[in-house]
Amino acid sequence: MKRWIALLAVMLAVAFSVSACSKSSQETSTSSDNAGQATAASTETSENMSSESTGGSKLPIPLAKLPSQKVAAGNASAGTQVFAANCASCHGEGGKNGTVGPTLAGAGLKAGQVAYMVRNPQGVDKDSSMPKLPLTDKQLADVAAYVASLK
Repeated sequence: MKRWIALLAVMLAVAFSVSACSKSSQETSTSSDNAGQATAASTETSENMSSESTGGSKLPIPLAKLPSQKVAAGNASAGTQVFAANCASCHGEGGKNGTVGPTLAGAGLKAGQVAYMVRNPQGVDKDSSMPKLPLTDKQLADVAAYVASLK
């Protein structure tokens, strides 16, 4: 019984910290003119949290099966700021060791695949807790270029 209570306490603490990170990211991005808006991440089940909180988790589907969409050529340097304001709280700084989302660095993603995932997160994984981000087409192109450049 004590183990269950301890596990429940840990899960609640993780959920609150994820929520706090998302709110912090949202407050930061709304104060920036060019960063776009961040949306708070949904609370995940304990099973998903434990598998994804380890950092370095894999993409929800194989890279070869990941759909792509047309996206304008973006500026990876500008995409760094968009990523920091909207993505890093879940995928980790530089796309590494995220607390909720999979590691993106070194995944071999193409810009069109990133754009598809950002615009259609539940199209990739129906159980995804990734929010639809209200990014402009330019911000989408920039963040897609940035993530595609991550090694």
